[in-house]
Amino acid sequence: MDTENYDLTKLFNDLTGWSVLQIGLVIAICFIAYQIVRFIVPRVAEHLPARFRLLVLNLIPLTRLTLFAVAVFLIIPMVFNVTLKNFVLVLGGLGVAVGFAVKDWATSAVAGIVAVFERPYRSGDWIRIGDDYGEVIDIHTRSVKLRKADDDVVTIPHSRIWSENIVNANDGEKTLMCVAEFMVAPDKPTTGIGDILTDVARTSPYLDWARPVKVIMRNEVYATRVQLKAYPFELRDQFIFITDLTDRGRDALIGAGISIVSTPEFGSYKQRSRD
Repeated sequence: MDTENYDLTKLFNDLTGWSVLQIGLVIAICFIAYQIVRFIVPRVAEHLPARFRLLVLNLIPLTRLTLFAVAVFLIIPMVFNVTLKNFVLVLGGLGVAVGFAVKDWATSAVAGIVAVFERPYRSGDWIRIGDDYGEVIDIHTRSVKLRKADDDVVTIPHSRIWSENIVNANDGEKTLMCVAEFMVAPDKPTTGIGDILTDVARTSPYLDWARPVKVIMRNEVYATRVQLKAYPFELRDQFIFITDLTDRGRDALIGAGISIVSTPEFGSYKQRSRD
């Protein structure tokens, strides 16, 4: 009985100066290795084509997860007297501590591990979570960082993947669909609009010629909504590509005698309907 009590209570090894130094070296080496990867990989990726850039950027979260696992694997035997009984006791204690003290962090961390393997987003992807849309620039253990079009950086906890839809615009591909919208007068013929806007897209310097160009029309209450859908060659050109399509598309439609109109706000329309 005394032996069993001794095995259960002697959870920790006797830490010497050398043991503390070893633990410090493991942490320092893993930290420095991660910082080196985090410094080098984005700079190398910037000089690669978009397709390879996305693949290379994904080395960062994978490296962090691997180094964390290696550090834990090396440090635990230095600190704990690893036996089956001690392992069960420590695991139970840590479970209770994590459950009460770091529940939110643990939820986000588990979601981060799931995100690495299920890949709802990757480094370099353009995603929307809630009202935030931007490029994934970093994936941490607890959160993902987005750089928005206005250059703001947003930090979003991974735990939101449990409760919200993740909209991924390119899903690991080197391009994504861009949409330029036009509202044209409903009392005019739509003949020729598709050809005009297709020519506008085909003559854009940002177009990815390997992808299709589509023109979609839909009747609205006060106008005909025309959508010009095309793909830029480079992900980061999406906003200037939409601007180019909108600018030249609008001028081309007006030049062809097609009226560009604006529609009243939906709330105003509902108010007038009630009146």
